[in-house]
Amino acid sequence: MSKAVRLINFLRGSIKKKEYPNIVNFDITSKCNLLCEHCYWRKSYNPEKELSDGEWEKIFLDYYKKGVKSVMLTGGEPSIRPEVIRSAYQIFDNLTVVSNGTIPIPEDIQARLFISLDGPAEIHDKIRGRKVFDTVIKNIQGDKRVVLTPTLSTTNYRYIDELVKIARESDVDGITFSTYASHHVQNDPLFLQRDELEWTVKQLTESWRSNKDIVLLSPGIIKLFKSKKFYKTCYLRNEKNVVSYNAQLQRKEPCVLGEGVDCSSCGCIVPVLAYAMTRIDVRAWLIFNRLYPERYYS
Repeated sequence: MSKAVRLINFLRGSIKKKEYPNIVNFDITSKCNLLCEHCYWRKSYNPEKELSDGEWEKIFLDYYKKGVKSVMLTGGEPSIRPEVIRSAYQIFDNLTVVSNGTIPIPEDIQARLFISLDGPAEIHDKIRGRKVFDTVIKNIQGDKRVVLTPTLSTTNYRYIDELVKIARESDVDGITFSTYASHHVQNDPLFLQRDELEWTVKQLTESWRSNKDIVLLSPGIIKLFKSKKFYKTCYLRNEKNVVSYNAQLQRKEPCVLGEGVDCSSCGCIVPVLAYAMTRIDVRAWLIFNRLYPERYYS
């Protein structure tokens, strides 16, 4: 399928009336093995009983029969539930797993893996609450399923060049960036704004110019981290596009970030990219094809 045809199909899918969303996001577990300082999951954690592997398989089959073709698995930490990941991989046409990289995803599961890595060892381990940097690097080395997905906050925004270097040395498929979104915390100490945000946008642009082969951004996308123009028409908030559920299969609103998120502070790469694509940003469309290549997404 040509890139032009994929773009046309994406745009059609965004406006077509249908009974099911383009993508369903499942938190397949409420458990996590880390204590990340910026994590949205910790702010909406639900310790209720986990669904069994068999229950998840039935849920996946039900959604597949309804017409859902694409799913994203999150948590908690989804790699804690490998059999649930395998069920989703066997049932759905398109699968994405968002993981902290501390537990390897079996190699036979050929899906896009977005791995959260937020800086060099000392910074990453500070953010994650445990010394796991070396483990993550070992697990991702040479894995072309992997795109690194750092979230930039006041803790790590000065380490963009180091993160790009890590991605290159790890021989993964690329790196993209998001900026931290606040949950209506007054004077949130992690939220990038003013001079810090200005510096981040400038540095991301310079890094992209020097590393276009591996930094999966574009000038238009980077500007949106500052302007926030995308959030009022956010792709993730439109239930015909994406619906998110927690580990008890309760609806998460307005999106996977959960109740209380300040949408005006959002810097999530997914709605940013979707907004740029609907504005016929050619570079953004090329980035989409790198992030979601046809070998993983029909």
